[in-house]
Order: sequence, then C-alpha cells, then structure tokens
Amino acid sequence: MKNKRSWLVGNWTISDGSAAVLTPVDPLFIYLSLLTSASVSGDNEWKFVDIDNMLLESHGSMDAESIRLFFSMQDVRARALEALCAVRHISSDTVVAKIDTAKVVAWLKRKCDPCKLPPALAEATVASLGASAADGLAERAKTREMALLVSEYLPEYWTAQLFAEYNGFDGVCSSEKVETKRVQAMVFDSPDSYAQGIASPSDAARQAKQQEKPKPAKEKQLEKAAKMSKSITSFFQKKKTAS
Repeated sequence: MKNKRSWLVGNWTISDGSAAVLTPVDPLFIYLSLLTSASVSGDNEWKFVDIDNMLLESHGSMDAESIRLFFSMQDVRARALEALCAVRHISSDTVVAKIDTAKVVAWLKRKCDPCKLPPALAEATVASLGASAADGLAERAKTREMALLVSEYLPEYWTAQLFAEYNGFDGVCSSEKVETKRVQAMVFDSPDSYAQGIASPSDAARQAKQQEKPKPAKEKQLEKAAKMSKSITSFFQKKKTAS
C-alpha cells in the first residue's frame, strides 16, 4: 500500500493523496515571473503585452485555470501594475503593460531592507564580522542576506540585476564561517528552538560541525553578478518552430 493514499473531503474522495505545504508570499513575485517571460522582446528591451491574453496560456507548473483565478484578484493586479510595470490604456476595457526595469529594481531593493532580516540570522551575521568591522559593513552584510533570501523567488535575470545594484556586495565577507553561522541560525530541532529561530544549545556545536561546507556555487555566481550582467534574452530560450 506504499504511496497509495487519498483524501476524504466531505462526501468526496480525492484520489491524489499528496500534500502541499504553503507559506505566505508576496504575489507580486509571481506577477514578476509571468510578466518577465511574456514581455521579453530583445536585448535589454521589453514589449507591451495584454495581461488578459495571458490567461489563455499555461505558464510552467501553473495551468490556465490557475492563471485565470490569479489574475482575477483585482487588488493584486493593481499593485503589480503600479509597482512593476509601465502601463498604456488602449481603450476603456483594454490595458497593456510591460516590465519597467527601474520600478522592478526599486521594488526589489525595498524587499532587501535589513530591518526585515530574521532576528537570529541578523545577530549571527553581525557576530561573524567581528568587533573590528568597518562602519556600515554590518548593514551591507545584513542587506546581502536579505538579497539572498529574496533571490529564491526571482528569475535568474532579476537576481543578477538586484546584485548589480549593490555592486555584488563588494567588500562584504563571505567566508565558510559566515555560511556556518547562517545555517546554524536557521536550523531547529524542537518547537521551542524553532520559535526562537535558533538551534538548541545542546546540539548547536554538533549541527554546525555537520553542516560546515564550502560556499555554495549559487553564492559565488551572485557575487559576480555585477560584473557578468547579461542581456535579457540570454535568460530565455527561443521557441523552436517545426520545419
């Protein structure tokens, strides 16, 4: 009976017994991903698209019905158009929009506010710098940690643009010790330690030793983003047409 399970909901049986874990997320991240794919035009150029026509397509793991329900949220749509797009009103019932790079970068930088960094991670980041750290370095280090968290929700192109805005966080330490501190601040082994956002004291040393590892390849790539910025189209594959 392994992997054979279903859900009983009211008077109905749902054959797919898999479970999904949901976490709160700003829906504008979804808008940004969809609009980026739909409005890319040429090198460093964006084209206007009719958002209503996007409802007819499937986008990755989102089917057309999911897209329709998502775009029917008028308050979210209004926020996305204001925060991410340049907008043209073609008629009373037709609005087209395209990515506005300056708006998107400004919105992403607001997301990287170091004051929003989880307290335990902020403390670990500052502690890893040492008492002799230069003025302002702690804020840059915390901003970098926020940028790494935000980048988990972004297409590769926007991750590169975000890190380029901060010059790749040049001068911010990114040693193996920093990585260990970051992991240690986020792991938990009981409800109590989870609520505090830190590992329990008895297991902290053991967990840190087990989880010591070289700096992830992703971080190495992000640090070079400012120097390796690519054109928009390089992040999207061209569709092949049948011969």
